[in-house]
Order: sequence, then C-alpha cells, then structure tokens
Amino acid sequence: MAAKILWLMKTDPDVLWTFSQALLRDKRLGIINTREFRLAEYALDDPNGTLMSDDVPLPANFPTLRLAMPKDIAPDLFSYDSFTIVSRHLKDALAQPENIIQFVPVELVQGGPQAEARDYHLMRILPRQPAIDLDRSECQVEERTNRVTGERFLWPMDIRRFILLDGLCARTEIFRVAEIPSRVLVTDAVAERVLLARCTGVEFSDPSNRQGGKRVERYRTLNGVAERKVGFS
Repeated sequence: MAAKILWLMKTDPDVLWTFSQALLRDKRLGIINTREFRLAEYALDDPNGTLMSDDVPLPANFPTLRLAMPKDIAPDLFSYDSFTIVSRHLKDALAQPENIIQFVPVELVQGGPQAEARDYHLMRILPRQPAIDLDRSECQVEERTNRVTGERFLWPMDIRRFILLDGLCARTEIFRVAEIPSRVLVTDAVAERVLLARCTGVEFSDPSNRQGGKRVERYRTLNGVAERKVGFS
C-alpha cells in the first residue's frame, strides 16, 4: 500500500485567538463540568494499563458535557480543556464510522442562535498509530515506565520539528499519533472534504512544520499548499 499525504488536523490559529479572547472576557464560558467528566473517564481506564479511556467508546449512560458559548462566536471546531468540540457540519464532512470517531452530543447551556444551530458534539478519535521517527525528529526523548505494566516507552519532549516514519501508511483516514496522542493526523482526502465543506476553526498543517521560533508554515488549502511566515516582525 502506497503512503498517502498526511496532515496534522488542528485548530485554526485565528479562530483559536478569537475564541480564547471571548473566554477570557467571561469566566462563565466553556465546558462547565470538566471535573465530573474526567473522573468518569478515569473509571474507564483499563486496569492492565493497555487501554486508556481515549481508546474506548464512552458508554450510553456517560455524563454529558455542558457547554456555555459566546453569543457571537460559533466555529465548527474548537478545543477547550483538551476536549475537541465539533459541529454536525464538520461531523458530516469528516464522514467517519463509529468505530473510528465517536461523536457524543453536547448540552449547550448558553450561546446564541449560531451556536444552537451548530448541534455540537464531543469528537473522540479512537484509533492511534505509531507515526513519528523519534531518532530523526528534533526533540528530546525521555524513557519512561508504565506504572501498571512496567513496560518501558519513549516520550518526546521539547518538540521543535516532527519527522514522520518513512513509508508511513495510515490504517485509517484519521488517527491519533501514538507517540503524542494529543496530535491527530488525517489523510489528504479528509482534509479536502472538510475544506470543500467550508468548515470554520479547523486547519490542516504540514507535520514537518517547525513548532516554534521564526518559521515558514505550510498548510493545506482548497487550491493546494499555502505558506505563511510566523514570528517575523
């Protein structure tokens, strides 16, 4: 199977800034029951240490996230407290089966008409796959031990630049990076569908972009790959 072009799926930086500023102005906004939800997630962790709550679907009786949104801001994707919240529009554009992404309805307790129309869901990407060449990436690597299983594993830190594994073939159209599960890779086909749907708040960046300092970032657009300068005066 030939390797496919992969992109890091992340929050659009301009939308992230606007949303963050709105939250700073009103401390009542955001997810208002994070602690309840996280405690329930912790109870799902595999006692053998082989599966974490992020790897398994939430059961039907799980607590519902409660979301308070600004009245004038409602992107199709945003993150809060490490939760990724997406609209039904983005959910439809991603077009993934339930065993790949679990979309869990969110209770909107505050927000304007635009937020109400979004029909927000918590997005939980279940698959994870090794993707990063830690030897060639620009990062520090620390060896750690799973406190339950005793298994040793490598943990990248101070990441300056990723290098993907040679010949990396995505087993699914979207997956979490096993080395850093907070990072999400998608195929070019997924990126194109989302861009064609004109979803807001989401960006597809080149995994090899530098992570800090002055840099030129590459990202996917409807017309191909674009570049922007970051950190230049």
